[in-house]
Amino acid sequence: MFLLPVLLAGTANAADADKGKAVYTANCMACHGTAADGKGPAAMALDPKPTDFTAAEFWDGKENAAIKKVIKTGKPGTPMAPFPQLSDDDVANVIAYLRGFAPADE
Repeated sequence: MFLLPVLLAGTANAADADKGKAVYTANCMACHGTAADGKGPAAMALDPKPTDFTAAEFWDGKENAAIKKVIKTGKPGTPMAPFPQLSDDDVANVIAYLRGFAPADE
């Protein structure tokens, strides 16, 4: 009787990669590309180039909190702009979507 509400509450906050794809498409795709490989249409003009989320090196030891910080505050010295207008749920959903591009052994 007590366990069911606890289980349901835990799943209500789970990140949603499908919702993350919509947020990614609207805010990230121009630079990071449809395949999340850093080859979006704007990438040619950027230096350094956007992150390739398909690269194992990116995911090595990468925590969600670190990714969230870069999304929310940007990355100094790069063209990565801050996205403070995105809600914490939007950011969690984008991260869930991006993790779908990580190599299988990550």
